[in-house]
Formats: sequence, structure tokens, C-alpha cells
Amino acid sequence: MKMRLTIIGLLLFSSTSFAQKAVNQAGIEIQTKPLHCNVPSEGYEADLIQLTITNTTNQVKTVNYSFELHYDGVCATCDHPEMIFTQTLQPKEKLEGVCLDRNHQGLTIFDHMPVHLTKTQLTDYKIVNVTVQ
Repeated sequence: MKMRLTIIGLLLFSSTSFAQKAVNQAGIEIQTKPLHCNVPSEGYEADLIQLTITNTTNQVKTVNYSFELHYDGVCATCDHPEMIFTQTLQPKEKLEGVCLDRNHQGLTIFDHMPVHLTKTQLTDYKIVNVTVQ
């Protein structure tokens, strides 16, 4: 029984699992969830955090935001206030991060790659400095 509990505990806590985070402000909803990317044609495999930004209004909205990203317990972005992302959404539009998206920066957050490539791992993140116009 003790061995079974140990194995269950290791399975639950061995991978990064973040509670889904959400921001609701002035008709803009930002939600997050894990996203596994495996794109062999690009030689890319990684786990990301996917953002979905939804304009729930009948007006064009511009949202600005940044991240506090902690890798291995150290904030990698706290001293970089210039890392601000801007998205403009049409009425009722939804933007969703995808693997290797080169057109919409800021819709994914790097979590980690396979352990044989790097041991660096996202340990916490926050969506901060959100403004909506």
C-alpha cells in the first residue's frame, strides 16, 4: 500500500501541472492550458502553455500584457518590462496559440523540451500588466 501511494504521488507531481489561469477584463477573456508540440518536419518538440484570448464584445479591442516567467524557480522576465505583447481582436474574435506560431507572438509560453535536450523547466507564470482599450 505504501509503495502504491508513493508511485501515485510521483506520477502526480513529476510533470509540470499548472492550474488553468484566467484573466477577465473589459470584455477580454484570457485563458491558458497546456499544449504539447511535436513537429518532426521542423525538428521541434516542446511543451508550451497556450493562451486563448477572446473578445466577448461587439467592439474592436486591443489588449496589452506581459508575463512573469519563472524557470527553475528564478524569474527570467522580471527585469525585462519591454516584453509587452499586443493583440487586436475584432468583435467576438478568438485568438489561440499554436505550435511554432510566427505570426502571433505572445500566445504561447515555453514550458520545457524533452529532458534529453534541456533540463530547464517553467515552474510558475503570471499574466501581468493587462490593459484593454
